[in-house]
Amino acid sequence: MPVRKPALLALTAALLSGAAGAQSPAGLRPPTTWADCGIPPLESLRRDPSPLEMRCRYGAQGPGRFGLLSYLDVPVYRPATPLPGTHIVGVPGMPHPEPGESFEEWEWRVLRTRFGPEVRRVHNNLLQLDPVFMSMIRRFERDLASRGIRARRRETYRSAERQAWVFQQGRSRPGPFATTTLTSWHCRVDRLGRPAARAADYDVAPGQLARFHEVAAAIGLLGYGADSNDPGHVFLPDLDAATGMDLAVLRLLPRVMHVTLATGRPEGEWQAPGATDRWRQRTLEFIRNPVPVWPTWYPPAVAVDG
Repeated sequence: MPVRKPALLALTAALLSGAAGAQSPAGLRPPTTWADCGIPPLESLRRDPSPLEMRCRYGAQGPGRFGLLSYLDVPVYRPATPLPGTHIVGVPGMPHPEPGESFEEWEWRVLRTRFGPEVRRVHNNLLQLDPVFMSMIRRFERDLASRGIRARRRETYRSAERQAWVFQQGRSRPGPFATTTLTSWHCRVDRLGRPAARAADYDVAPGQLARFHEVAAAIGLLGYGADSNDPGHVFLPDLDAATGMDLAVLRLLPRVMHVTLATGRPEGEWQAPGATDRWRQRTLEFIRNPVPVWPTWYPPAVAVDG
C-alpha cells in the first residue's frame, strides 16, 4: 500500500493553495532536495516527475506549467498569461519572484512598474561577465577578427530592472516585442551579487551572420541562429548549477518549445494576419484589470512505494 506523507502534503498545500501570491505560513520553506518531495532514488526512478513534485522542489506557485528549454537541461516555468513567456527556475543568481509570489504575479507587477532612467543604461564591459564565459568571449572576438567578421559588442550584463523594462516593450509599453523572459542569462549574478552575465549581444552585418554563428558554435557558445529574431545573441548556460540528481530527473521532463521574440508565441505556431496586434491588445486589457485571484487548488496526495 502507498504511504502518504502528511508533512509533505502540508508543505505543498501551503505553497500551492490559496490566491496567487499568498504568503506561505511562517517557518515553512521550500524543500531543497528531490527526496523531500517524494521523488525516489535515482536507481529506482521509473517515471517522469509530476508537476506537483516540480512545484515542491522549486517552491513555484501559479497555474502555469513546467518543462525544459528545448536546447538545454534547465527547468523553466511558463506562466498562464495572455502572452506567455518562459522563465528559468532553480538557477542561483538569476532573477526570480518575491517570496510567496507566483510567476504570473511577478509578470503583472513588472508590467505595472515605472522604472527610472537607469534602466536605459547599456553595459558592454567584459569584466561584468562570468569568468568562464568571459574567456570564451575573448577567444570568440579574436576568432571573429581573424576571419574578417565585423561584429560590434553591444551589451553584456543587464540588470534585472533593465530586463524587466525591456520585457515591458510590446506589452505595457509601445514598441515591438523585445524579449519573452524575465530571467535572461544577461542578468545572472554570482553568490555575492556581483554581475556574472553569461550572454552577450553583437551588431553584425546580415551577410556575415551565418559565419558569426559558425564561429560561436565552434567555440561552444549557443545562439538562436542567423535567421532568428535575436541574431547577434550568444550565451552559455550554467549547467553546473544543477546537481547530477537534478539533471537525471530533469531530463525526463517534456521539452518546452522556443518562444519567438517577434510574437511571444510558441515557435512554429501559425499566426493569422494582425495576430501580433491582437495579442498585444489582449495583454494590455489583461494588465489593466485587477490581479486575478486563482481558485484554491488542493494538491493530490503524494505517494511513495513502501
